Amino acid sequence: MLKRILVLLGETSASAAARQYAFRLARAEHAELAGIAGIDLAFIEAPMIGRIGATAYRMQMEETLKAQAKDTCARLRDVYEKECKANDLPFEWLDFHGDPLGALQIAAESSDLLVTGHDTAFRGSIRERLPDMLAKLSWMTPRPLIACGDEDRGDGDIMIAYDGSLPAMRAVQLFMLLGLWSQHRVHLVTIGADKAAAERIPVGAERYLRGRGCSVELVSIATRAHPAEVLRIEAADRKVGTLVMGVHGHRGLRERLFGSTSTQLLQEPPCALFVYH
Repeated sequence: MLKRILVLLGETSASAAARQYAFRLARAEHAELAGIAGIDLAFIEAPMIGRIGATAYRMQMEETLKAQAKDTCARLRDVYEKECKANDLPFEWLDFHGDPLGALQIAAESSDLLVTGHDTAFRGSIRERLPDMLAKLSWMTPRPLIACGDEDRGDGDIMIAYDGSLPAMRAVQLFMLLGLWSQHRVHLVTIGADKAAAERIPVGAERYLRGRGCSVELVSIATRAHPAEVLRIEAADRKVGTLVMGVHGHRGLRERLFGSTSTQLLQEPPCALFVYH
């Protein structure tokens, strides 16, 4: 059962979509909601190697970035407080100055779920398409993460991307235990090189979902196209509000943390993306 949500605050369109998603979820589940923002001092104070005079330039840059980040936090607090009031929800604000990963891990311990924009960072006006912090957070936090795209798709259907892996099994179980599937249509999607291969994958997952009272539409897709593109098309065609998947991979930092399919989807989420390692 979902009791407490932590929403990461930022000024991007995706961050705004994440707040709307979190507000809607908090109202529907009667859950507590806390917003968190802060300043990534590790990034701002990173050493610079360069010519004579670079130290003075670096100090000036640090002060500028810190001022920008401080102004951003003040704006976010004001906006978030007003939005909480408009949504008839209590205002709870958390902030930090330092390492965002450490601060978010501590805040996550008392929460059931983290909600964020896919590009939310804590670096003043600096933006990243897929922050390293988001990759590390998904791997290291004890809680599942929902990453939102640039547009809030509303309270649409649920789609589970299932490949039979341990990460996928864990993601499905936790999603069900949180109760986020109730009152929604659920599409269980599997992808294989041929129809028979795709249909073999979800046998256990389908039984698990139905055994817990979930009404499931099984969608087995035979294709050699990249799974990320297939899932984008399915999410759009089925008016999906939340896509559920596990995260795993083998090559490099982001590949090891996410895998190529989840990395592509997180860079430009087709809808709210529920991930768990």
